[in-house]
Formats: sequence, C-alpha cells, structure tokens
Amino acid sequence: MTRSTTISSLGLLIASCGLAAAEVPTYRVEVISTYETTTFLGDASEAGHLAGSQTLTGFLTPFVARQGDGVTHLPLPPGYLTGMAFDVNNSGVVVGTVSESTLPFDLGEPAIWTPDGAGGYTVTIPEQFDTLASPLGNLSVSGGQAVAINDAGVIVGWSRYQGFQGGPTTRFFESGCPINLSELGFTATVHDISENGLIAGGELVMDLATGQVTTLGVPSAAGGVAFTFVESYAVNNDAEVVVAAHRATSTNDKWLTYVNRPQSGYGPLNPAQLPTRFVGFYDNNNRGDIAATGGVLFADEDVLVPGFDGLLEPGSAEWDTDLGFIKDDRRVYTTAFNTTTDENALVVLVPEHVCIADLTGDGALNVDDIDEFVVRFLAGDLAADMDSNGILNVDDIDAFVAVFLAGCA
Repeated sequence: MTRSTTISSLGLLIASCGLAAAEVPTYRVEVISTYETTTFLGDASEAGHLAGSQTLTGFLTPFVARQGDGVTHLPLPPGYLTGMAFDVNNSGVVVGTVSESTLPFDLGEPAIWTPDGAGGYTVTIPEQFDTLASPLGNLSVSGGQAVAINDAGVIVGWSRYQGFQGGPTTRFFESGCPINLSELGFTATVHDISENGLIAGGELVMDLATGQVTTLGVPSAAGGVAFTFVESYAVNNDAEVVVAAHRATSTNDKWLTYVNRPQSGYGPLNPAQLPTRFVGFYDNNNRGDIAATGGVLFADEDVLVPGFDGLLEPGSAEWDTDLGFIKDDRRVYTTAFNTTTDENALVVLVPEHVCIADLTGDGALNVDDIDEFVVRFLAGDLAADMDSNGILNVDDIDAFVAVFLAGCA
C-alpha cells in the first residue's frame, strides 16, 4: 500500500467506523528477556519500555528493557557505584536515582537517562537545591529521587534533607532550576504523575497546570476499624487514585487497597480483600483498569479477577505471572516464572481479545481512535508504533488501518 492510499484508507475509516463491544481479555505471554539475578521493576511506558534495577556483581544497576532490544543497563556518572530506575516515558527517557554508595534508595541523587540516538543512554544529575526550609530550620540538601515522568517530559520526585530520609516533593528539569512543590501546597511525597500533569502522593492530588491541590482524606471506617491515613500510589488522567489505606490497628493487618474517584469518593478495590502487613503493588490506566494488591479490575466490564494467571491462554499456561503495570491498550508489563523451564523473565502479557486499535481506551472503535492515532503519529509518539519496530513510518499507518478494520476480537 502506498502512502497516498494509506492516508486515503484513514479517511475511509473516518467515514465508516462503528462501535465495538468490549470484553475481558485473555493473555499470551511474550518474553522480553530472561534473567538470573535479583530484579526490581519501576514502571513501564505505553510504547513498551520497562524500567527497573538489577543486582550485578553485588551492586544495584538501573536498566531499561524492550521487546527486540532485551535489557540495556544504564550508565552511571563517573565515581558512582549504584542506581535505580523508577519510571520511563514513551520517548524512552528514564528517571531514577544514582549513588556513590551501595544504598541508592536511601542515599542517592536524582538522575535522568536520555536516549543518545545510537542505542545507548546519557545520564544527567539534574540541578538540585543547596538548602531548603524545614521544621528544623534551613537544612542542606544531600540528594533525592526522580520518581516519575510523563510523555510531556515533566519529571517529579523529592529532595532529601541532609541527615534525614525524606524531603519535599520537587519538580526536576534536565537543565534548569528545580521547583519546590511543597511551597505550592503539595506537602506529601509524590509517587506518580499522569499524562495530563496530575501528581499524587499521601492524601493529595495536585494539578501542575493550575496549581490546584485536592485533599482526598481517608475512607470511612470498614468493619468497625477506622483509617488513619492513606498513601496514593497511582493516578490517571481522570484523577482516579489507587491508594494503600492504613487501618487504625496495632496488629499486622494494617493495609487495604482503596480507589478514590472524583465523582464517588472512596471505595474498596475488592470488598473481600484481607488486610495485609505490608504495602503492595498499585497501578491503573486511563480507561480505569486497576492492577493492585486485592485484584485486577477491568473497568469497562466491571469485572474483578484475582490476578492475571487465570486469564492466560493455554499456550502460556506454564507461566506464573506477577501483578504488573497495565497500559491503556491493556498490555501488562511484569515479571514471571516459567514452571516448565525454571526461568525467570521480564514479560509482556499481550491481550488476545481486545481492540488493539482502541487507542482512547474506551472499549469502542470510532473516529476518536483515528484522531488519536493521527495525533500520536504526527507528534512522533512511539505509542503509534503499531508494528513495534521502534520507528514511525508508513508501515505503522498500514498496521493501524489493518487492526482497525479487523475490529474487536
């Protein structure tokens, strides 16, 4: 198909597209890379990058992985020993922390890794504060973490007070002065950022575009036990926030997973969930799906399942999968264990029965999906890389037309 006929095909789609019903997907497992060392995952991008850290020769080392590329271990600045990668966007920009010690999580500095165009990465330590006001007076700053990045390149994290484990939420830049977001009303520690610039942490959500801060509070008491506070871990474009809610108990059953929605407030992800001793896994996407301790919610269908293992296709039944990062196209990036080969692997769970062309994530194929593809393609957004070869060209238009015409399986 030529470029002109491809673009004409998009026009025909606009004229003829219809709605398609959504259904809970089943999944096949595709291996990104096997591994034999301790591995921690940070997050994944819509374009298929997976960021995390692995222990190599006794030192934590940040990495980014993608199908076809395998694992790329990220460079450290001269003199630095360790690092961790926490998030990655569709352009492959990774954020995290690096340290001259063996304790990057506790003693590291914020770090940004940028693709160099030749298959490698350059690392930058963003500009940091010299001192910050604190309840104990002005304190020097000794580092921190860059914890989240969106496709607009907005980077948020926190700065560490000298001698302490925490500090204020900070907006970092690859070049330029940082911004202390606690001075603007976001007094919690940030954990996530949405594509439209909402940040979440503690009981707070802040819209970076307007500066508005919303206080979520805590859920109503459950089973006669009140909640003392929440930690917000995931936020989507609709300000739906997945939180770990802390119960007012002296025993080990402290945490439950709750969801706060602007229209309805708090509700449990899984009313049958048993409280847990430790904080677990939390993620959501822009169509309202949630993968978290307590279960996996498919929002369009209003179906809650225990996890992904029960949704695997027969050809992938040998895999024991963990909870993972669920993207708008319902692909899931996670770790898994092959019970047949005894291998551990970074994997992507590929949905078999969803609309791959449903780029808006609303469960229907219509003109909005075509518009979304055109916007992403013209912007150079790898979320439009429909043939998953890492580049955008006319083949991706062909592929989109084909999957759109195929409809929802």
